[in-house]
Amino acid sequence: MSQAPTADQLRNRLVDEILAERRVPAHVERAMRTVPRDAFLPGLALENAYTDQAVTIKDNPGKPLPLSCASVPSVVAVMLEQLDARAGDDVLEIRAGTGYNAALLAEIANHGSVTTVDIDSDVALHARTRLNAAGYEHVTVIERDGLLGAPENARTTGSSPRSASGTSPPPGGTS
Repeated sequence: MSQAPTADQLRNRLVDEILAERRVPAHVERAMRTVPRDAFLPGLALENAYTDQAVTIKDNPGKPLPLSCASVPSVVAVMLEQLDARAGDDVLEIRAGTGYNAALLAEIANHGSVTTVDIDSDVALHARTRLNAAGYEHVTVIERDGLLGAPENARTTGSSPRSASGTSPPPGGTS
């Protein structure tokens, strides 16, 4: 009888699958191989945490899309590539979601800062709790409307592509 794959094996397999479809900058690949997505999706089967699919973390009763979800990992890779954050950057992410994307940004912006904002108190609390549990206590989580930004956290050198339009994205587009 063979052993079930470990979280590390599943995470690396997912990243390998993404790389088979498209090139990803080395710093994004490193972050995706480092941050344990399953740590941000408690209660989900390990195998399901490492599929290239979105995972709902908060329903939006009466609406067609969830209020918050973990984005599709291959889409996250594209967003991180487009953001082009580097070590030392200060990054503002609008819509905290699970906290996974903020953890990826923290790996990429090594020695910079990451602030993630969410208007929903449950989502912000989920992100804070999961970031702390995964060792990313240094990421700042703020509960407020993302349109207000986070001026108290100094100048940012980049914003998550999810907020590039200048407005908060619709429900269902979070990490």
